[in-house]
Amino acid sequence: MDAKINIRIDEAVKHQLEELATLKHMSLSVYLRHLLTNHVSDDSFEVDYLNLPKSIDVGPTEDTLEKIYEQSFDFTYLLTWLFSKYMQPVETNSSHVIRKLKYKVELVISESSFSQELKLEFLKVLSDINRFLVEPSYENKHFLFSIPNNHLSFDYNRLMNEIWSVKCYG
Repeated sequence: MDAKINIRIDEAVKHQLEELATLKHMSLSVYLRHLLTNHVSDDSFEVDYLNLPKSIDVGPTEDTLEKIYEQSFDFTYLLTWLFSKYMQPVETNSSHVIRKLKYKVELVISESSFSQELKLEFLKVLSDINRFLVEPSYENKHFLFSIPNNHLSFDYNRLMNEIWSVKCYG
């Protein structure tokens, strides 16, 4: 008999998992079973890292763990959206997509190793997303964070300078 597991996850994560399951033509339950089974049965799961020679790369070290979010697809997705809003502030995505982007901004603020100054810039974006979500729809509804020379503007230069100053990890 199969065992049953109940978990609580953030709504945005659930929606992302549902989308991935749909892409694989699976139900969410089947997709999650598949992911968990593959993770546990993966050969690397049973490797004893303490006995490995130092020359073998065993993945991220303690120093680089905090920088993994900046290297994720989610972060790249968010960057693409941020710069697209700079070029075209009018938003055409559904509120569902905006909520997913909001979650990605929250992750930057909580999970990234960016400076406090840059995290404050992302707070401007988060605040603007919240405003956007509660405001009624109207023609040419747009974000304010992407408009240059506004006190609510996101500092794109700070973002670029901070990303470019990070050294690549081999």
